[in-house]
Amino acid sequence: MIIRAVSTLGLKCPRPLIEVHRNIRAMQRGEALEVTADDPAFLLDIEAWCRRTGHTLMSIEHHSEQIIAVIRKET
Repeated sequence: MIIRAVSTLGLKCPRPLIEVHRNIRAMQRGEALEVTADDPAFLLDIEAWCRRTGHTLMSIEHHSEQIIAVIRKET
């Protein structure tokens, strides 16, 4: 599995999701995207976004002020 990493540190809603969407569109099915964010809203937003778009949220971790999510492109 290929993992691409993107940092959205310092960006506030809706910018982190816009960056996720932009990066996922450029990827092939089965590749994974690791996203680092510090916007507290991202924690719930990325779960809902994955359900709505059909991509798989492989993991999500919350470390102090950072959220790290790994999303696998499905469609």
